Amino acid sequence: MLCTRSYCGLVRRHSMFSLQHHMSAWRRLSMWNVMIVEDEMLVRLGFKNSVQWEHYGMAVCADAANGREAWDYYSREVKPDVIITDLRMPIMGGIELIKKIREQDAQTRIVILSCMEDFDLIRQAMQLGISNYILKLTMTEEEIHNVLMRVREELGTQQTIGTSKGIIYNPDSLKENIIKNFVFYHLYSKEEFARHIDQLKLRLHPERLVVCMMEINHFEQVQTKFNDEKGELIRVTFLNVLSELLSHSGRGEVVSDEDKRYLFLFSFRDIASEYQIREELTATMTQIQKVLKRFFNISATFGVSSMKSGYASLHALYLESEKAVRQKFYYGSERILYLRETELETGDSVVRTRLQQFHEKWSMIEEGAQRDVEAIVQTFLATGRLRNEQDIRNLFVRLLHIPSVTAALNETEFMLLISSYGEEMQRAETLEECAGIYSRFLAEVLTTGGTKKQLNKDIAKTVQYVQDRFNEEISLQQIAEYLELSPNYLSVLFKKELQLNFTEYLNRIRLEKAKELLLGTNLKSYEIAQMVGFTDDSYFSRAFKKHTGVRPNGFRRLWVNDWTGVAEDR
Repeated sequence: MLCTRSYCGLVRRHSMFSLQHHMSAWRRLSMWNVMIVEDEMLVRLGFKNSVQWEHYGMAVCADAANGREAWDYYSREVKPDVIITDLRMPIMGGIELIKKIREQDAQTRIVILSCMEDFDLIRQAMQLGISNYILKLTMTEEEIHNVLMRVREELGTQQTIGTSKGIIYNPDSLKENIIKNFVFYHLYSKEEFARHIDQLKLRLHPERLVVCMMEINHFEQVQTKFNDEKGELIRVTFLNVLSELLSHSGRGEVVSDEDKRYLFLFSFRDIASEYQIREELTATMTQIQKVLKRFFNISATFGVSSMKSGYASLHALYLESEKAVRQKFYYGSERILYLRETELETGDSVVRTRLQQFHEKWSMIEEGAQRDVEAIVQTFLATGRLRNEQDIRNLFVRLLHIPSVTAALNETEFMLLISSYGEEMQRAETLEECAGIYSRFLAEVLTTGGTKKQLNKDIAKTVQYVQDRFNEEISLQQIAEYLELSPNYLSVLFKKELQLNFTEYLNRIRLEKAKELLLGTNLKSYEIAQMVGFTDDSYFSRAFKKHTGVRPNGFRRLWVNDWTGVAEDR
């Protein structure tokens, strides 16, 4: 058996060879045509001109200001391979356009450009077979890249299937694409899917199907461990390991889903007993957990669907497995979560039990602060929204900011603690982790309060300078000149004293000031953004979300106990 280091080296060399091979083949393909449909001219032209389309093997063939223009082009000209469309447009909206296209064509890949308030329309569009959607307000270069890469993968699969004429090339890659594009996107019928399963001789049959989703816990730590920011090495490595384990058992297939998720498809046509099926599933997943722990020191959680027959049921089983694995927030990680069992216990009892278990940890603080914590928790429990994960996270965001708890801290201590624990809270994957982080926060408040940290005199002056001018355009260079110091020296000293760089500190100060204005005034979000030094309201909203876990208006609602509007504002 190869040692882990040798194995990872082999996988890395194999993945680099495969990547070079696929890129070489990719360059030989013709460009795919893209049409952009958007009534806002600046958005349309900006999207058209800012994306390096050739990087994805694509070229913009047309752009349209509404669905009618797009449909006229689609009907007259060469049909685009990809359509990126808004939903709300004059004359003809995006939903009507998608319906007309899908009446004639199931192959054109469609991506939605939308606003946050269009989620009902997005759900309608999902049912019509879209590839993905991009939110206008929060879209980033990375998000656009990921969406276009996924669309490119779908197009490549269609081309491979369409030209193979029964001859299967590159079985490992094609297996994954066939399964994903049938289960996720319905690219072809169940009869075509069955033919591909037979051609590839996969360990899959239509009888007694079960889908299991494996989620790698704290995936960002795994990326750091592998030094793999894009996750390709991790994906190739884990797929090799998981496929090898399944080949030993002679049952099931595995494909990657998202970066941290892997999808297992099992069929049990040879076993009639549900008890025996359950035993075999549990044994297989337990073995996988042990191997990942032993060789990579990582943990995984499984979500298991119910059992149904017929390939047409795979999509519904996939959704069940996804729903089951999401329950790890309530039941804990490193578990095997069967959907039927997680549904037996009501959400209310799960959350109430967990919060009551941590009551003793909260009792470490002084009596007045403890009453405030209890009041907020009881108010939340009374809302009945106890199975909404984001609402529970928001509860802990609210608890971090209770004035009676943090009263003993000075402004710098408060900002550093709140920022550090708030961002850690957003990375928490279970209710127990959230409560544990809050317990550590309380302990540090008690330790820090009343013992004011003595900052280096130059850093103390820098901190005061920032607090006095946070709403202006200021830089470390400017402050260094004011203090008659080298910018590099000041930068190193600042990081050493406060454990974050100057830009991070400035943004956190601005965001803390924004919180004060949100709670103490009726100013609009964009007005507050300008007042605290952010020139871009969209950037302010994204930074605030990353800092606190909710957007500005959602943060304000937390203090009027309006939990119902917070989740929608996230």
